[in-house]
Amino acid sequence: MSQYALNTRFSAHPDKGDELLSLLMKANNIVSAAKGCRLYLISHEAEDKDVFWVNELWDTREDHAISLALDGSKELMVEAAHILAHEPKQVVLTPVGGKGAEG
Repeated sequence: MSQYALNTRFSAHPDKGDELLSLLMKANNIVSAAKGCRLYLISHEAEDKDVFWVNELWDTREDHAISLALDGSKELMVEAAHILAHEPKQVVLTPVGGKGAEG
């Protein structure tokens, strides 16, 4: 099986970026310890501190799916829905090479 990668853009309502960051950090605490999680990187856009990108790298798509059902994950998604200005924009990727990619 090949690795599974996601880049997701989250946009908070104006001045709600700190609240969104707090939720994303809680999500990091949950999923970064999950089986198959290789990367969970949270960044904010340089020009807009209410917009965040989460870059994830997983051993498999299944490992990622399982992480969404871990204790606390669903609750964080419900909380985030009130802070988000838009639906998260997610791009699914298949790693093909580089540091961190399978040999």
